[in-house]
Amino acid sequence: MMRLNDKAQRVDLKLATSMVALVLASMAAPALAAADDQEAAAAEGSKEDTTIIVTGTRRTDRTVAESAVPIDVFSADDFKAQPSPQLQSILKTLVPSFNQNRNLLGDASAFVRPPNLRGLPADQILVLINGKRMHRSALVQVTGDSLNAGSQGPDLSQISSPAVSRIEVLRDGAAAQYGSDAIAGVINIGLNRADSGYNLAARYGQTYRGDGEDLQISANAGFKLGDGGFFNITGEFIDQNVFDRSVPRPEIAPLIAAGIKPPRPTGNQLGQPSNRAYRVVWNAAVPVGDGDEVYAFGNYGWQRQSNDFNYRRPIAVSAADIPLRPGTGTFSKSINSLWYLDRIGTDPVSGRAIFSETGRTFTETSIFPNGFVPVFEASIEDLSIVGGYKGSTEGGLKYDVTASYGRNQIRYFMYDTLNPSLGPSSPTDFYLGKVTQQEYNLNADFSYETDIGFYKPLFIAAGLEFRREAFAVGLGDRASWEPGIFGSQLVQRANGTTFNVTKAVGANGFPGFGPSDVAEGGRNNYSAYLDFEAEAVEGLDLGLAARYDYFNDFGSTFNGKFSARWAINDVIALRGAASTGFRAPTPGQQFTQNTQTGFPSGSPVPVATQTARPDSISAQFFGARELKPEKSTSFSGGFVITPGSGFNLTFDAYNIVVKDRIGITSSVTVTGADQQALLALGLPTALDLGQVNYFTNGFRTRTQGFDIVLSHRTDTGIGRFNSSLAINYNKTKVTDRRSIPLSSIRPTDTRVLSLIDNTRKGNIEDSNPRWRAVLSSNYTSGAFDLTVRANYFGKFTSYFLPVGSVPAGVDPVAFRARYPAPNAAAGIPEWGKTFGAEIGIDLEAGFTIAENYRLAVGVENLFNNYPDVETRNAYPSTGGQANGSLYPGSSPLGQAGGFWYVRATAKF
Repeated sequence: MMRLNDKAQRVDLKLATSMVALVLASMAAPALAAADDQEAAAAEGSKEDTTIIVTGTRRTDRTVAESAVPIDVFSADDFKAQPSPQLQSILKTLVPSFNQNRNLLGDASAFVRPPNLRGLPADQILVLINGKRMHRSALVQVTGDSLNAGSQGPDLSQISSPAVSRIEVLRDGAAAQYGSDAIAGVINIGLNRADSGYNLAARYGQTYRGDGEDLQISANAGFKLGDGGFFNITGEFIDQNVFDRSVPRPEIAPLIAAGIKPPRPTGNQLGQPSNRAYRVVWNAAVPVGDGDEVYAFGNYGWQRQSNDFNYRRPIAVSAADIPLRPGTGTFSKSINSLWYLDRIGTDPVSGRAIFSETGRTFTETSIFPNGFVPVFEASIEDLSIVGGYKGSTEGGLKYDVTASYGRNQIRYFMYDTLNPSLGPSSPTDFYLGKVTQQEYNLNADFSYETDIGFYKPLFIAAGLEFRREAFAVGLGDRASWEPGIFGSQLVQRANGTTFNVTKAVGANGFPGFGPSDVAEGGRNNYSAYLDFEAEAVEGLDLGLAARYDYFNDFGSTFNGKFSARWAINDVIALRGAASTGFRAPTPGQQFTQNTQTGFPSGSPVPVATQTARPDSISAQFFGARELKPEKSTSFSGGFVITPGSGFNLTFDAYNIVVKDRIGITSSVTVTGADQQALLALGLPTALDLGQVNYFTNGFRTRTQGFDIVLSHRTDTGIGRFNSSLAINYNKTKVTDRRSIPLSSIRPTDTRVLSLIDNTRKGNIEDSNPRWRAVLSSNYTSGAFDLTVRANYFGKFTSYFLPVGSVPAGVDPVAFRARYPAPNAAAGIPEWGKTFGAEIGIDLEAGFTIAENYRLAVGVENLFNNYPDVETRNAYPSTGGQANGSLYPGSSPLGQAGGFWYVRATAKF
């Protein structure tokens, strides 16, 4: 196994070396061709160096090259040749340390895809719009990937990319400057400020296989408001169809042979959900008096998405077993017992109704004779409005006062299913309820410059903030959660003996939010900060920030940051920072509760899993505690080299320790005794539970890595070249994890609940590639432009629970050779599989007509590359998993394969 790992590491190193050689060649060629154009190249490099930044500093004269912390700045030109119109997909191709996976059969996580930055989850990334905090999505990532399980961050897709003129990505901890969430970094989205002109764009594409059709139409317009003011508005329509990369589930062939025609050829679709979205983003400002300004901006978005759940079989069938695992090819009827309709009496002891085994019966096949695939839908509505006034006094004090409101609401629906406990009276379509996130912010920011004898004036910033954050879970249709009379039936045989029959409660696949799930709660946050920046002596910049936050539900926290930059000369500068940070538990994490079915760890049998509120009956039964804030300590250091002639190189290393990390616990199996105890405690759905998890402060991590960004811009006799290579290495280690001996709750219970088990630990550490790189080059000559981009994803490893005891009658040596047991001494924590490194090539060629009209054709993943096939738990008859998946869901390359598109834009 060590030889295989060494080989994989050598392959990674060889690929990385090849990419460095390639980018150097791409930069050197135009540089050599520009021998007579060095002055133009130097001017271009100088222009880049003087780009003013507004993120990570409250100074108004700080440039990219002068920043003491790593920051990337992208303009609308960088968005132009992107294969996807979605903002988060654009960021993935621009920032190597930014990643986002597609969650297959991931419930609502397939609709609101959680990103991660530097290997940290979505809610440890602070997102700003025009420098103001963006509100969160209402979705708590109950079924997100291992890094994001339990997180609740903003939904970046709600901001239309055509409305964005600039993005700044601060790759450093900044909680002392901005407050909660800014542990991994800050993404600041600058909206379009154009005060004239109209821009129209249309894009259509589909995968090489002919599915996943994707249409985007957008329009942007700018208008003057008074003398020097503007109003800019963008509208966008997106229509994405499903792509399906499933193979037939193992039971499909025997079902077809038995005369059953499943609703989907493969059982269920696995890939991109359907998505129809309408969005509007606006931005406005009006000058007032001498230099003051009134400003406002906001957005409104509505979208509808749908996704398949697992196929439900109408009959029992058998297929070939997974090798050496007898019984894995046996597939029972999904709803295996009958509904008994004739009541014949009442049990004198319990008072329960008695039904006749020999009387009338019912089966769901009378409604779904070929089985059924529940279709899960979400309607997402997103709204924000921000308004403020900024200006300065005669004494030089600058101020900015802002008020904002944001709301995100997700309404859930389920079609083509039933509530088994309701029997024949069950509807087949359900409204499941809704979740709503609302945020209110009031900010007052002040800044002042004063001369205290430093090389340059001392810049002082201070501010106050009030935030109200609220989360609510709304009731679904009664039929979506109601425990009907068939939920538990006492049935009498012909001989007078009785037996009990149970049925699942709630809409099959995703029970609606019932009275026990409905919740509403919020929190108030009061903050104050103080920030100092100055060039103390020539070439030495220093920064110091401190922030105090008080939360009415868990108390106060104080955080600080120190940064420094030393310009050794005009070419080389050293920089670094140290900071503490925090992330407050969200009300969503405190109040979310739902139940879903799935195939945990590759199980061929679907299991009901409940994510319970920390204060719920089931969570308290398994040892839940009140949530507290996450705390972080961050260090970064590196250098900047600007030799001129259009070249720029930065290197930044980082170390981030986060303790008391909030996440969803590993699922604990609910035994029959647990079910009875929970039922006695008043949990009506106890008999349906197979597993329970909940939110907790469960572990500590250390994330280490570095970023390298090498760029070159030049004008030559044959055209203009803009090339860059961005590399990220990131390694996360779980350094501590908490466990709960259930004997501390019930003395006779000998189980120990590991809040982060070995499988989750391994996936947190290894399911994201440690190496990631983006090599891109843009060439422009007259009306023609060409962009080529190579996305490199290093190898990664995912883990399953190990296969348990050796089955009876199976050779134990052969079994353990194929299904190794955990062996910490040998470095095998769980059943791991390493997937190889991948490269995806993107290409776009455009032609501009009369300066205002551009036509382009492009390809994403030019060579139609796919991840390695997932071979664990694969069925020999299909090569796929029990749910029909063929590839690992955590692959950053995705499963769409090649995708072509055409794009047209017009300016007026």
